[in-house]
Amino acid sequence: MVEIKRDNNLNFEVYSIRNDTGSFKIFYFYAMDLCFTCDSTNNDSDTYSVVISPNDKYIYTLIDEVYDSVSNNQPFKHLKYDFEAKNLVFPDKSDYSKKLFKEGIIEWHSDDYAYSVGSILFIKKDDDKYIITFQKSKAYSEGVYPYTEYTVTISNNSRYSPYNITFMNMFNKLREYDFLINQVNINSYSSNGKTNVRKKE
Repeated sequence: MVEIKRDNNLNFEVYSIRNDTGSFKIFYFYAMDLCFTCDSTNNDSDTYSVVISPNDKYIYTLIDEVYDSVSNNQPFKHLKYDFEAKNLVFPDKSDYSKKLFKEGIIEWHSDDYAYSVGSILFIKKDDDKYIITFQKSKAYSEGVYPYTEYTVTISNNSRYSPYNITFMNMFNKLREYDFLINQVNINSYSSNGKTNVRKKE
């Protein structure tokens, strides 16, 4: 079962997601960018992966919505807030949005660096599970907490616009996570207790 923790430090709003396959973070630096990152201790590998299954419930649903939006070319699907997409204006860029979904895999190259050298976030669907993989940047420069060489930035003026809104929508929904109720569920699950407290749908 997944564990989700929230931390506010140095103006970062950080959500740490952990299960028995690994951990990663999603964070937002106020007035700046949304980021995904991980803390890998395996220096022999340029990648780090976490598997999210239906047992990971809340975070699984959010990732499933992102995958559904990108794979079906519907960036505004599952939006938390209602608005008219036709009123939005996005930069006229190249066909990066076509490169975002390749062979059934979401492949987001960090907006912090040039396409060919930045860190990469992969989201792959494997039957009913999602494999989230981080690939190290080839041009990493050390930043403040919680940046690492695996950090993938999703910026407001992303090369993948409007799919940056798809991911920001996921983050806004993550902010609604009920930590009190869900922690009771985690404790009960871990101790094989009989507590029958559930988050309302």
